[in-house]
Amino acid sequence: MHLIIAEKNIVAERIAAFLAGKQKVHTKRDGAATEYTFGDTVVMGLRGHVVELDFTKGYSNWRSEEHPPRSLINADIEKHPTEKKIVALMQKHAKKADRITIATDYDTEGELIGMEAYELVRAVNQKVTVDRARFSAITKDEITKAIADAQEIDFNLAAAGETRQVIDLVWGASLTRFLSIAAHRGADSILSVGRVQSPTLAMIVDREKEIEAFVPEKYWMLTLTAKIAGEEVSARHVHGRFTVKEEADAALAGTRDPVTVREVITGKKTDKAPTPLDTTALIVGAGRLGLSAASAMNKAEDLYMRGFISYPRTDNTAYPKSLNLRQHLKMFAGGEFERDANHVLANMRAVPTRGKKETTDHPPIYPTSKGTRAEIGDDATWKLYEFIVRRFFATLSPDAEWKTLKVNLTADTEPYTITGGRLIVPGWRTVYPYSKAEEAILPEFAVGDRLTLTDKNCEEKETQPPARYSQSRLIQRMEELGLGTKSTRHEVISKLIGRKYIEGNPMKPTIVGRAVTESLEKFADTITAPTMTKTLEESMENIAAGTKTMNAVLTESKTMLSSIFDDLEENKEAIGQDLMDRTREEQTVGQCPVCGAPLRIRRAGNSQFIGCSGYPKCTFNTSLPPATWGNAVKMNEVCPIHQLNHVQLLRKGAPAWKIGCPLCSHIKTNAEAFKMLPGMTDAGIERLNSVHIYAISELAGISADDLMFRLNTSRDEADKMIQDAETVLGLLRKRTELKKFISSHVAPRRGRGHSKVSAAFIGKGIVDIASLAGAKKSDVMAAGLSEAETDTLLTEAKRVVNIATMKQYGVPAITLKKYVAAGYEDPKAFVAAHPAGLSLATGASVTTVCKHQKMVAEQIGAEPPKSLSKAAFDDGIASLTPLEIEPEHLTALAFAGVYSCTLLKGAAVQTLSRQTGIDREQLTEYKNKAKKVCGK
Repeated sequence: MHLIIAEKNIVAERIAAFLAGKQKVHTKRDGAATEYTFGDTVVMGLRGHVVELDFTKGYSNWRSEEHPPRSLINADIEKHPTEKKIVALMQKHAKKADRITIATDYDTEGELIGMEAYELVRAVNQKVTVDRARFSAITKDEITKAIADAQEIDFNLAAAGETRQVIDLVWGASLTRFLSIAAHRGADSILSVGRVQSPTLAMIVDREKEIEAFVPEKYWMLTLTAKIAGEEVSARHVHGRFTVKEEADAALAGTRDPVTVREVITGKKTDKAPTPLDTTALIVGAGRLGLSAASAMNKAEDLYMRGFISYPRTDNTAYPKSLNLRQHLKMFAGGEFERDANHVLANMRAVPTRGKKETTDHPPIYPTSKGTRAEIGDDATWKLYEFIVRRFFATLSPDAEWKTLKVNLTADTEPYTITGGRLIVPGWRTVYPYSKAEEAILPEFAVGDRLTLTDKNCEEKETQPPARYSQSRLIQRMEELGLGTKSTRHEVISKLIGRKYIEGNPMKPTIVGRAVTESLEKFADTITAPTMTKTLEESMENIAAGTKTMNAVLTESKTMLSSIFDDLEENKEAIGQDLMDRTREEQTVGQCPVCGAPLRIRRAGNSQFIGCSGYPKCTFNTSLPPATWGNAVKMNEVCPIHQLNHVQLLRKGAPAWKIGCPLCSHIKTNAEAFKMLPGMTDAGIERLNSVHIYAISELAGISADDLMFRLNTSRDEADKMIQDAETVLGLLRKRTELKKFISSHVAPRRGRGHSKVSAAFIGKGIVDIASLAGAKKSDVMAAGLSEAETDTLLTEAKRVVNIATMKQYGVPAITLKKYVAAGYEDPKAFVAAHPAGLSLATGASVTTVCKHQKMVAEQIGAEPPKSLSKAAFDDGIASLTPLEIEPEHLTALAFAGVYSCTLLKGAAVQTLSRQTGIDREQLTEYKNKAKKVCGK
């Protein structure tokens, strides 16, 4: 049996389809584990890594005195399976296999995943042949060839991957623990540090400091406008930037007629076609399409696994000679790119373009199959695919050619110049619209021509600070400095965003990101410098090349990290205080409007709010959406009204939700509630806000004396406002309960959120669960609910109201829970039920049942059932025991008033069958037994 192990399930499915040919592929799934079988071959996919590295037992406690952060440097590390079903399936087949092929991605990470699979296979089968299939595209030809020409696993490459895994675990865990403990941070607010992450963050922080320190300098640019043959042209002064105003003014004053053509220079310029795509160039191009680095790589990975493009993690910028470029162009026949593909075929350059980097593992990124919009799916993925296709076309197209023109003029004695260009050979630009080519077509000029000066201008400008890094530019810079790998750089940026260290694109550091970086730069700058990380990356490349061992590089890493800890531990208290001082500002949005103390972002689990640091003396606070919507982060923008920093919510994979000024938002949110007060106006709300009453709950909770003092009003007016606020607050609580009720029973859909349904209900006068329970079906359906949803909602609302009513009538919660479980929460149904049946159904004492029925009956004005004594009930049930009646039948009989042998013996079978739902033959059998046991 031949077992083929792919990196992911989608790849396994495609490999099976390619290799099976006309054979039927049988699919078997068991949770995460899926296998594809045809003939004597089984193909299965992993989920990337199916084992993980972790420290041995005893190192999980961050506060352990026995195992402080530094001890992690030399701690033992072990592997644990993370996908037990997949591992079990793989080992089950490995025991029977006579050939196993590892078909994971061909890069460092893929080789490591393959080695992990190899070790798991070897644990159950020492003799089986294990080989390695290497491919750069998931197409039939490439996969078939890769399986046929399978080679050995590259254990050096895998060891390089495992070394990186170990080093990143140790550096990240030890440094993160040290910094978080020093700064007294909890589990929900750790200060993450990483070998690649920290120097990358430092670049963003240092750029922000450059921007802040930048002092703009003024300069002046001179231009003139003149006419020749009735056509207006613009020229710029050849001096360029004037940094002295007086010189610029003098040149402007000297700019006057005559404007004479002194020189006309014509020429040609070659506009070279772009080079093939490597990973960094792909991310840069995707950035111009509006995709983040992580999103671009995720979409490229998806296109690769579905066979549309070659492997997207590559440093190569030169196509291999073995790649049949003409054949790849021809495959676009009949599709959206047919016209452009035919144009390239007809005008194909002799040799494709090539970049400076050439490797032998993977070719540059190119399209491997023709895709349609429908096949590719979402618009963003299609745009990325189209970009890859058109870049491929451009690399095979001729260079573009421009005709250039430069005209040198004098305006009296001041020199000016005009430049223009005309695209005469479009070349690659015909098929590649991602690089703008703006022509500047000029009229005919000849030396000695006179132009009429129509305008002149001296424009004052300022030098600009360096630009913040975009994600794509940062990845380029990381590549230049040797930070991370082509496979991990975008993940590092995602981690920095997820840790709330950076925000926006272009990126800027948050307060906490800056605080961590500046503390590390001050006390242990080795962590933030790229040198150390680059050295380790080069050492890991040496492992892959076979010139260094894993143990040697791990020892090198431990030495570096130990040196860093020497600096950290010596300055632990200073680092902790520095971080606490800096990060406290991260949470402070301004001064409390009530008492002037710092107002800070607070978190408790998933809840977050802005509260006064003067609590409990000052209770001012404003609510924020829960953390599931995004973590609240302070912004630099300040509210001009309240002088509070704006706040936004950040969540990985989602755009920032800008809440703005928290107090403005708080006032706006509560305005609707205030307007529910009788006679309340906008001026009245402003009056309340001016004395720091921002919410209806604050008005309801204030004392009359305090309100009289704040508003300078009468006692009667103060009492009435508080009473009205209490009424409104009660109504709002009911509305909140209604919304929660709706959200727990109605699934949201596009255009029909819970807030929209609630608003529609309120418009129909359904303001709480009680009014919903008595609402018309048509009014409920008018909110966009289906008939089935409406029926469920009405039934559940009545149930909730009935339970609340029973509580109100005095039925204890513990017993009521039993009645509800038995289906008797409706007061009328509860009173009408026979106490014997309720006792059996709920396990409550029959005496208790009778007591509760009487209590409820009095409340609803109904006649309670005849009281049943405990002795009579117990004796009756005991008399039925010898009849061996099924428990559910016994309860049904009791609800029908038959709870003794005597009562059963005298009951009419037909009537009893109708009441209980028990088959008449069964009842007759029970009755005959009763006659025998109880006598005639």
